[in-house]
Amino acid sequence: MNTLIPDLAHFQLEELGSTPAVEQYNAEVSFKIDIEPSRVTRRIVVGILDESRKRGITIAIYPATGEVCDLSNGGGVIGYLSRTPLAPGVPVPCDLTLYRFGHNFVCSVRVQGEIFLYPAFSMDGSAKLTAFVGQEKDSKSEEPFAWSRLRLDVLEQPVAA
Repeated sequence: MNTLIPDLAHFQLEELGSTPAVEQYNAEVSFKIDIEPSRVTRRIVVGILDESRKRGITIAIYPATGEVCDLSNGGGVIGYLSRTPLAPGVPVPCDLTLYRFGHNFVCSVRVQGEIFLYPAFSMDGSAKLTAFVGQEKDSKSEEPFAWSRLRLDVLEQPVAA
């Protein structure tokens, strides 16, 4: 199932962990993982979202073309990987980072070492974020989804005096 504009509802998701409440106004949240596509024609998803699932970073990668889409802000294409197609079973390193500056979160997306621009967002109060991975739903078969090298960190950085 390869829809033109993907939506988070089109994916089977596996939650991998949550951060404690990110209260420090100068914090950095980092989610690093290697994901392995099961098929070249089946999108994979990586994300870290707040409890409402409306704010954070969520990207979908289409292994056949290297298309990288933003699923948190309307599903638009944010770029293409230069080394494609991605081979099934071969790890794809993904690094999603959120930098908090007061109520604003600046986002960074890195896939296979390539950096993609991602929209910033604003959130009041403390933020508890959940990391997840997944693949496009397929009614024909339920192939296992493989991932490795999971790392989810919150680094609180003190304000300079």
